Amino acid sequence: MSNEKRVIHFSTPYGDHYDVTASGNIIRLDQPDFEPSGQWKLVGLRHVKRTTEFIRFERIAEWLKTKPELTFKNGKPQYTVVDYDHGSRRVWGNTQYHGVRGIYAI
Repeated sequence: MSNEKRVIHFSTPYGDHYDVTASGNIIRLDQPDFEPSGQWKLVGLRHVKRTTEFIRFERIAEWLKTKPELTFKNGKPQYTVVDYDHGSRRVWGNTQYHGVRGIYAI
């Protein structure tokens, strides 16, 4: 397993859990042998309605200190993940399953 320091942990409403290393590598926690390739990185978090609201990975720990509301009143996530996966920048869709349910600095 990677010895790189883990700095962020987040989960989705679907029940998936991930850790993120200091260099932004995403680690899947549902696969005990998962080893980060260096090709799947967290870029940041984007608000699902205010799409210009973007929190860069490097600022997430500081942003978390403000205790942001992560869900709407109906319980659905307000933020989703933006990642860089093997050369493609992606925004995780269908936030009912893949949005950010919980996130904290490790």
